Amino acid sequence: RGFPVNLPKLLGAMTIELVKRVLAHEGIATSARDVFVRGIPLEIDLIVPRRGQEPTLGLLYEPQQVAAALEIKKSGTFGRQSLQTIRRNFKQLRKHKVKCAYLTLEERKTYRYKATRKNIGGFPCFTLAWHMGQDELTETRHWEKFLTFLRQRLSAV
Repeated sequence: RGFPVNLPKLLGAMTIELVKRVLAHEGIATSARDVFVRGIPLEIDLIVPRRGQEPTLGLLYEPQQVAAALEIKKSGTFGRQSLQTIRRNFKQLRKHKVKCAYLTLEERKTYRYKATRKNIGGFPCFTLAWHMGQDELTETRHWEKFLTFLRQRLSAV
């Protein structure tokens, strides 16, 4: 029967690893999964560090080392509380001058609590595909916009 696995945690970890690999293919370096920024008591899914920056012990970044902190989901948010948590975490990161963005592989287009720039407090939000029906997915152009966002963050002083 295999070993017991927390499937949502496994899918989340796999999603982050997939994003890491595709970003590496695009020439964009990323952190390990689940890292931290000094002075901020939050675990961050993934960081795009400024060029040449190395974290302490592979896990702890200084705010000025971070080009972007990313919240990554496989299939979107899970209600109003989830949106509030993302918004609160991003605001906390912004207080330390850390830029943030939200990325999800897929989300229901009609979902009341889907993450949008407005719903997460004005922070960049990228959805790669919308669920349009039972088994129907529609791709967006958000991946290109996400890459543009990251490249702009990497070129910012």
